[in-house]
Parts: sequence; C-alpha cells; structure tokens
Amino acid sequence: MALGPAARAGWRVLPASDQRQTRPPAEAGGGTPIQPGDSWPNDTKFRWLLGDLEVPAVIEDRPVAGQAVGLRLNCGDGGEVFVEGRLEARFDNDHPALVVVADRAEPGARVGLAVQVYGKVQGGDRFGEARWVLIDGRRASGRLVLSLDAHHPGAAVPDGLIGLSQGGGLADYEAGTARVLREGGFKWFRMDNVFTSVLKRGEGGGWRYDWSEVDRRVDFMHAVGADPILAVSYMPQALDAVPNHERQSAPKDYAVWEDLCFQAARRCLERGRRVVFWEVWNEVNTGWLKPGPEDTGGERFRRLYARALGREQPDTEVVRRFEAYCKLYRATARGVLRADPQAAIGGPALASGPMEHEERGHCFHGKGFARGLMLWCQEEKLPLDFVSWHEYFQPPEVFVQEADAFRAYLDDFPSLKPRVRSFMVTEWNQAWWADRPQDHEIGAAWCANTVTRAFIPARIDRPCFFYVKQGDMNFRGDYSLLMQDNTPKAAYHVARMFNGLRGVWIAVRGTDDDVSAVAAWDARRGRLATVLVNFRDRYALRRHVRVQCAALPAALRGGRWRSWTVDATHGNVWHDRRSAGLPQTGGGLLGQEGFELDCTLGPNSVTLIECLKAAP
Repeated sequence: MALGPAARAGWRVLPASDQRQTRPPAEAGGGTPIQPGDSWPNDTKFRWLLGDLEVPAVIEDRPVAGQAVGLRLNCGDGGEVFVEGRLEARFDNDHPALVVVADRAEPGARVGLAVQVYGKVQGGDRFGEARWVLIDGRRASGRLVLSLDAHHPGAAVPDGLIGLSQGGGLADYEAGTARVLREGGFKWFRMDNVFTSVLKRGEGGGWRYDWSEVDRRVDFMHAVGADPILAVSYMPQALDAVPNHERQSAPKDYAVWEDLCFQAARRCLERGRRVVFWEVWNEVNTGWLKPGPEDTGGERFRRLYARALGREQPDTEVVRRFEAYCKLYRATARGVLRADPQAAIGGPALASGPMEHEERGHCFHGKGFARGLMLWCQEEKLPLDFVSWHEYFQPPEVFVQEADAFRAYLDDFPSLKPRVRSFMVTEWNQAWWADRPQDHEIGAAWCANTVTRAFIPARIDRPCFFYVKQGDMNFRGDYSLLMQDNTPKAAYHVARMFNGLRGVWIAVRGTDDDVSAVAAWDARRGRLATVLVNFRDRYALRRHVRVQCAALPAALRGGRWRSWTVDATHGNVWHDRRSAGLPQTGGGLLGQEGFELDCTLGPNSVTLIECLKAAP
C-alpha cells in the first residue's frame, strides 16, 4: 500500500452532542478548523469531523489516475466514516479505518467525508491520521474466489466452538437469560470466584458450609445446557492465611481446603449436577495468590522452579507464590478425586501465555508456572487433564504460539502428555478493559477471526468468552455478550453462528490476509454451512468475494441457500437498538450441480451461508 500525503484540506469539527447520531447532519455549515495531528477533546461527547477533500494527482511519486485510492483515518477513541453520505466503516484508536474513496480515481475530484467521532471510553486524544493511500486493485475491486470441496471431508466438528466465562457472579440467573444462552449453543461455561462465600466458622468452632451460591451457579449452567468448568477460587475469609480483602490469600490449612474441594464435588454429584472440569485458581502467575507464612519458598520449590524456568528465580516472592500454588493444586486434586475419581483437574489458568516477560512482553512468569506445574504433577503423581490460560487483544498467531508452547513443554513429560485432553483459553475477548469495539461489530469480527485463524487450527477446544451479561443498558465498551434485558450484542450472534456448525470440516481454499473462512458439512441434517470473516487489526477493507462449490453433495441438489450477516448495519445493537437480532440477508434456490454466490463483505464483518436440502 503506497502512502501518500496527509489529507489536510478543509477539516472542521462541529459542536458536540451527548448522543450518537445515525446520519451526518444535513446542513453542515461552520465548525472549528482542525488538521491531522491536532489534539482531540478528551471527554464523553460525540462530534462530527467533516472534510471536503480533493483527490491528489500523485501518491508516493505514483500517478493516481485510474488507480484505487483510499483514505486511512484515525481520530479520538474511534467512530464511523461516511463517504458521500454512505456509511463505509467503523474504527477505534487500535483499529484505524481504511475507506475506498475511488476505485478508479480522477485527480482533482472532490470527496465529502463525515466522521462521527465517539465519546471517550478507552483512549485516544488526537486527530491521529488522515492520509491518502493507493490500494492494491486486487484488494480494492478484485473478487476473491473461495472454493469449497465437500467431497473430501476432514475431522469432525466439535460440539460447540465457543463457550462462556464469568467471574464474580452473573448479573442475574433468570430463566430468560438461560434460554438466550441455550439458543446460543454454548456447551461449556467456566466460572471463577465460586468458593468465596462457602466456608464459615460454626458456633462450636468447627466448619460450616453454605452451598447456596455454588448451587445457584451450577444449576444455571445446567439450565444453559453447558458443562460447568469450576475455577476453584477465591479463598473464604475464615481460611485466609494472610489478611486479604481481594480474597486472594492462600489457605492457612491446606487440609481444610482439600476437604472443601471434596465436599463441593460430592455435593454436585449428590444433586445430580456433576462437575467434570475443575480448574485450580485464577491468574496465579501475576500475583492473584498471596502465599501464607508456611509458604516460605523453600529449597524444594526453589529447585523445582529453576528447573521449570531453566535458570534461578531471584525473586523469592515468585517462588513462594509457586509453592502456594503447588500445594493448592495438590489439595484440590486430592479433594475432588476423593469424591469423583473421574473428574478432570487442570490449570494453571495463566494471565496470558506460558512465556516469560523477556520472551513476550505481555507475559509474566508464564513459563515458570506452566512447566513448574508439570514438574510438580510428575513428582507428586497428580493429574493434569487440561492446560488453561487467558488472553485478550492479541492477534491469532499469538494464541497459536501459546498453544504450541504448552505442547512443546508437554513433550518433555511423556507420562503427562497423553492425559492432557483439552487446551482451554478460559478467558478471552477483544480487550480486558472497557473498549468501544466490544459494543459493536469490530469486537465481534475480532472474535470470529480468532476462532478461524487460531482456535480451530491450533486445536484450542474450549475457549471461554469473557463475559456473559452486563447489568445495564449503557454502551460503555463493556465486554459482555448480552445487555441487561438480554438484548444480544454482535459478538453473541457470531458465537451462535460458530456453535451451530455440525458434522465434518471441509476445506476452504482461496482465503487471504483479510478474509478467513471455515465450512462444515452435516450429512445428517443436509446442511453445508460456511462462515466468512473479513477482519484485520488495522485498515480493514470491504472485499468482493465469490463462494463456490463445484459439486454439491447430492442431498443438496434442488435445495435452497440462505445467508446471515453481522456487520456495521446488521445484527448490531450499537447501530440500532430496535433491530438487534440477526437478520437474514440473502437466499435463493440451489441448482442441480454446483453453487456459486457473489457477495461483498463489509469491513469487520461475519457472514454465515448455509446450503440446505430441499424440504420433503
């Protein structure tokens, strides 16, 4: 992409508004002049940024006549770009926009841009960029051909591709919420902070159990139709080894913790609510476990951690925390397995991947705790049935590298490796902070891109979307799937698309850096489903695509096809609260041989196309 000069002519800012507006102003006189690089108000107001631009004759010493010309744009905390009154793209300060100004440019042509810049949620305090670019014609106006091969099926599609994750309890546990989540096809549900209120001192000085919160959560997960994954955390106050209002203390008595885990697993069994997966603690590598006085970082744990890391760990507090985690893991495994010998125990629920900070700047003590747990399980003959970690914001290749790192570590533990049956990212989303894309299609497309380019190819089989539901109806970048009244956000529709895939994978050829895709053939139902994702982190662009299957399965001949879309204007509560459902955007009849469909995928969009057998 050839970069050209800053598009500096004629930019101005109109007076602020308290609310987002659906269209550019009809009359747009006046305003305050502004240029790229100038500061932008750092408040929660919405403002129109208007530009009357002239297409340059040259970009980076190349003539533009007849070429595809675009504009790269970034401002404040994000917004949406209208070209000649037509909505072209949304963006935020981490995902700047690229809009096509002309497929075949004429130097000197005038172009009117209206950019609604959103009020601050996460960041961005400048008019960061407005720059002319020449776009590769194949990307701007060419048609990407995606070919499906339904006659050479691959591996079975898992029963569910996206699960749920929640910390600190749900906004509610109502039947209506469970029904919406069941319709979303979520097959597993991870919750942390489940033990905090369970254990109390009885009147005679013994221990008393209060299972009301655990029961409520497990019952809700069963109502959703999801397998529970309980992250055993946090510490009941009566069991604190050190005072800690964040409930992150290690237990002052590991035997009592072991019995707590035994009682919890037994209760779930007795109530007919068996929990298969028990994840030990939450983000211990970044300090979310405070060691007690008896967790001294002694010689055994110092040597074990050094073996895991490949060098000495000079920070005694890290070794003390590792010791506390090892003891906690052992007590949890022994307690749960006493009640349910077939239960699955795993961890270490890392905050980010199993690398050290020197290897990957956003990781802390990941290798030490990941390999350290494996060494501990090997020495103590403890189960490691799954490995788990959390990741946000990173591109798909980082998720793949993290899964590869876990697998490489397991190669050194031949006695453990065959038992590890699942790779879980038990928290993931576009961001771990409030961020505007999580209200609309950019966050949803980011999630879809992670599924197609990371989770499926890297065999990360239980990713858990964090989190489920917000407690209000405000747009504030909350990372929830549902709003307070169960209105779905765009990411919910994307999850439902993927969770509806069944049967076996079939190959999709022809994808590129913008467009990824997966397809599944369900012979039992007579359904060929393809999910198309158009997303890139920076400067996403609408793409013209042809989807073709030269020879349909015989059952589909004479059937019908349908499509659904999540993009800037479809399936998007941010765009229109009154129309937040997932709309059907296309349909027709299938022929007797092949299938071919031309469509345009908006930037940051996800499209489901299904071919169905004829009704009997």
